[in-house]
Amino acid sequence: MSFIGKPVYKIWATNALRFGNVTAEKTKDGWKYVRVDWKDDEAYEMDIERVVELRNVKYDKEHEWHRIDNVKFFDPLKMTNTLGKLKS
Repeated sequence: MSFIGKPVYKIWATNALRFGNVTAEKTKDGWKYVRVDWKDDEAYEMDIERVVELRNVKYDKEHEWHRIDNVKFFDPLKMTNTLGKLKS
């Protein structure tokens, strides 16, 4: 089963959500990994740039691969319908 094109989300930091679509997949050491095209991800990207600069290290593109159990697949329409029922 291919996951390419499927919508996913991931929590980073304490409570920030990242949303995107799977663009690639691979298997390594018996685990499935996916690469994601994250949407409106400026806060995460700025944080990574800051960490790389502060630690004086080179960015490792392997961090763009996420083990399949570290992302959550979801139905965006179902989620927005449920969120629309919440009171602010």
